[in-house]
Amino acid sequence: MRILIMILLTSSLYFLTSPAAGQPMTLDSALEHLLGETTRGRIIKGQHQVARDKFDAEKIGYYLPEISFNTTLPTYAYTEDYNTYPGFTDPILFKRNNIGANGNIRMRQKVLTGGDVTFETRVNVRNDEYPTGVYGPDNSFIGFRTAIDKRRLANLYLQFNQPLFQTSETRSAYFQARDNLDKSDIEYWRAQADLKKEGITAYFDLLIARVDKSIAENQSQLASYNAKWDSVKFEDSVITEEAWIESKSTRLEKQLAAYDAEANLSEKTNNFIHLLDLPVGSDIKLEIPPTPATPSETRTRHLLADVDNSSDVQLARINMEISERNLGQTRSSLGVNGTLNASYSIGQGKVTQSKPEKELAENIDTKDWQVSLNLSYPIWDGGASKANLHSQELSYESARLEYLAAQRRARNNLEILLRRIQINHDKLSLLMQEVDLAETKLREAEERYDTGLISEAALLENRNYYEEARKSLMTTMKDHYLDLTELEKSALP
Repeated sequence: MRILIMILLTSSLYFLTSPAAGQPMTLDSALEHLLGETTRGRIIKGQHQVARDKFDAEKIGYYLPEISFNTTLPTYAYTEDYNTYPGFTDPILFKRNNIGANGNIRMRQKVLTGGDVTFETRVNVRNDEYPTGVYGPDNSFIGFRTAIDKRRLANLYLQFNQPLFQTSETRSAYFQARDNLDKSDIEYWRAQADLKKEGITAYFDLLIARVDKSIAENQSQLASYNAKWDSVKFEDSVITEEAWIESKSTRLEKQLAAYDAEANLSEKTNNFIHLLDLPVGSDIKLEIPPTPATPSETRTRHLLADVDNSSDVQLARINMEISERNLGQTRSSLGVNGTLNASYSIGQGKVTQSKPEKELAENIDTKDWQVSLNLSYPIWDGGASKANLHSQELSYESARLEYLAAQRRARNNLEILLRRIQINHDKLSLLMQEVDLAETKLREAEERYDTGLISEAALLENRNYYEEARKSLMTTMKDHYLDLTELEKSALP
């Protein structure tokens, strides 16, 4: 019951706080909801967070050691064996009970040069049973007893491995994670801008679809009005039958267009609801957004001067650097390769042996060290290494050319985009004047219609002119917002 109450409260809170909960929705609030609350917006953020977590993990591993602990629980083994043992001439049946356990703690630290240092502590605990003979004073065999070998040993190992003649894989892995994070930052910014453009498109498409529906209804009413009067004119032989039939056909055509406009409005509404993850059947009230300001002259000069830091160029640069690093690693892996290994270990513990003739207890202290240099030189591998090197060279050359092309395209695209933004801004100023003029004419037409000075057809024509002006304004405003978002996508923060 408590869970059901929490679900109901959560659902109620969502409907109350949803942008479509009976409150007018602005473009800013719609985009904020789209980027922060919807499934797609959270997925974009999640993908970016994954890349950041991977870089943080690689960075931590670059400075701090990897630590692992492994152990086995005590193992008990009971065996029966009929065999000949050393010191016995005849086979015997021996029953043994062995207990053993092992454990180790390992720390591995990456080194800037590409090698690694490993510290490992091992603990070995073992109770082993084996048969031993019992002999009399004259060395005659009396029988056998079970001897026990107990070992309690601990060892510390220190090992250093360093590849020679090769690029440091540790540094390469770190730089790769860093580049992936840089790419993720750019791709996150671009993905948000693309999603924002989808939101702008859906928002204005819904506004325009409502205007289209109003236009289609006005045209349908006007066509019905004209068809009605054309029928009267045909009966009075003022117009021909062909003109009358054409008038009726126009009326049907406009009625069908009104149905299409209504269907289009339903489609755009559903698209908007689906994009913003709103409840089905939400009462969506949209406000026409204000005209956004164009970039200032100072901002424009800064964008043109910093065009090499645009998102397209930066992505191409990172890809080129990754390809260059991969090429360097491939080249370093060819020819003579070597690895320097050095190890040192110390061990301490106690070994106890219980035999019929004596009891032995010794403390063990051991020291070992080793240095080795391993060299290798590939003689023939069927051309695989050469093909891999050629592939990496082509990848790098392709990435380098793409980087140069991105630099050339960036300035041209930016100049065109800035020019288009300025043109649309100027167009919006004229279109708003046209809307104001059309609205004034519509109000005058409504007053004249109320006093009987103009016909219903004239009123519908003025109303249609006003709606067409609003549609032109919204269409241009949509393009203007999309261009500004494209500029935002290109220019990194």
